[in-house]
Amino acid sequence: MDGAHLNGDFKGTILHAVAIDGNNQMGPLAHRICKNESGLTWTWFLEKLYKCVGDCEELTFVTDRADAVRVSIENVFPHAHHGVCAFHLLGNIVHRFGKNDKTKVWFWRLVKAYKRNVFEELWSRFSSTRPQVAVYLSEIPRAKWTRAYSPAKRYDYMTSNSAESMNALFVDERKMPIIHLLEFFRRLSQEWCNKRRIDGGKRSTVLTKWTEKVVSKNEERTTGWSVSGVSDAIYEVHDFKHGGIVYLRQATCTCKYWEGTGLPCGHVIMVLKHLKKTNFGHLAIDAYKMETYRSTYEEPVYPLPEPCDWEIPVEMMVVKPSIMDTRQAGRPRNKNRILSQGEEPIVRRCSKCDRLILQHIMQRLVRHWSQ
Repeated sequence: MDGAHLNGDFKGTILHAVAIDGNNQMGPLAHRICKNESGLTWTWFLEKLYKCVGDCEELTFVTDRADAVRVSIENVFPHAHHGVCAFHLLGNIVHRFGKNDKTKVWFWRLVKAYKRNVFEELWSRFSSTRPQVAVYLSEIPRAKWTRAYSPAKRYDYMTSNSAESMNALFVDERKMPIIHLLEFFRRLSQEWCNKRRIDGGKRSTVLTKWTEKVVSKNEERTTGWSVSGVSDAIYEVHDFKHGGIVYLRQATCTCKYWEGTGLPCGHVIMVLKHLKKTNFGHLAIDAYKMETYRSTYEEPVYPLPEPCDWEIPVEMMVVKPSIMDTRQAGRPRNKNRILSQGEEPIVRRCSKCDRLILQHIMQRLVRHWSQ
């Protein structure tokens, strides 16, 4: 989830929630236009979202470190896990302590470590090399920003890049009137849902296309590994590093990948190959299966008729929008200012098709998230 300022004549802030499906595709889930980001606006937004999605099992929110968002999630979704965006956290570190390439490498290794003993080993070395940053990170609960200490599944999503990508996608639409802005999201949802519904009907596999690629990569890493049986449901897998013990009945592995992502790790795949089983899809959680993917997009998003054809009930009350009396943060942009010499914008075009480079970037971004 994230918020963004409206840049047109109609000031305010848009709050939006973005969901990720089992095929690693994002989709707009909910939106709200309000004065600004505060505890009251986020609470109202999440209360409406709760009426739609309910108290889902293993639900995870990934946002920045804003206190208003944190408190609102704790009040409205008490059973959900709230994770902090690691990219935003790294930005805070750079802002406070300066840019350092070694700090960046160590930070991401800490974030992505699955096992706690590996994390503690990395943390000990990190604390000795960057003690000030370590003290700063110690003030933030590890359950918020690490895989190793996360009490719930993060599904390998350690950042809120999907929400940031949505912000970049509708950067021009923020200048539109509110009705046109919301219509943009409705039309986007309509197009994406229809395309994904068609794609889902063409596949007959157990797992989604993206999930199959991930599982295939995990299987490729098992070359040369060996398996030793402990019991009919416990197996020890010997790889070229620390190995792993697989508990099939508990659906766990000591490498913690299976628990943290919901996908079978290389150790689990190796056990199934040892048992002469070639179907690995049934060990993934339902979120990654095609049955769930189809049910997600089975209901179409219908278009709206022209405003002149709307049937408005007589008893409906007209509610005027609130006055945006609070100025938005930051210095207002003066778009009418005459540019000085040397300030002219540089227009970069493709050498092959003469299109703007920005158009290529936006086209690739839309194509990536709609696949």
